Amino acid sequence: MLKGKRLSILGDSISTYQDVSNDGAANHTTVYNPYYYRAPFPLEKTYWKQLTDSLQLTLCVNNSWSGGNLSGREDPNSGVNRASSLARDDGTKPDIIIVFMGINDLGRRVPSTVFGADYERALLTLKEKYPDAKVCCVNIPDRDIYFKKQTQVFNSEIEKAVRAAGEGFFIADLFSSRLNNDFYYINTLDGLHPDEDGMKIIAEVISDAILKNAT
Repeated sequence: MLKGKRLSILGDSISTYQDVSNDGAANHTTVYNPYYYRAPFPLEKTYWKQLTDSLQLTLCVNNSWSGGNLSGREDPNSGVNRASSLARDDGTKPDIIIVFMGINDLGRRVPSTVFGADYERALLTLKEKYPDAKVCCVNIPDRDIYFKKQTQVFNSEIEKAVRAAGEGFFIADLFSSRLNNDFYYINTLDGLHPDEDGMKIIAEVISDAILKNAT
């Protein structure tokens, strides 16, 4: 039921890859998007490429910005504003959207209420522009014991935004996955960005959520 469905991504550095998340031929607004992942890290090991391969999806637009916050209505490069640019320039719209943002907002100590309000605004933008799309919101992983409580606060804001957006919006629970605490660090390249094993876990969590909610 998913074969051939079009996938778009609204993300930060974890979802980037050179010449994909800044592919101006897909959507001209992404051409200057900074990226983190590039060769020699294998493209096929990114979580989203694993998803498109395993679920037989077609990538529509990957609009991910390395270092980007979800929040920041005054910043044209924030996720809340980039949410309006997930269709291709030829008018092709996504059938499934992954929203995977919030780690940078948390690390920069954005107030949770500001983050929550902007997350809800981003989801309502998706609902308006892509009314037929299913939207998978990946919550923030439990990657640091010192940030655990605030991570839970941020994830509760994501849950509230998903409830407000309504039908067709759902969560992929990365926080409760086995990619947490010390295990998160040993499955990263630098303590933040997932390595191949970390990407595999993320792909599995999102795949399970999509299969449960978008088929």
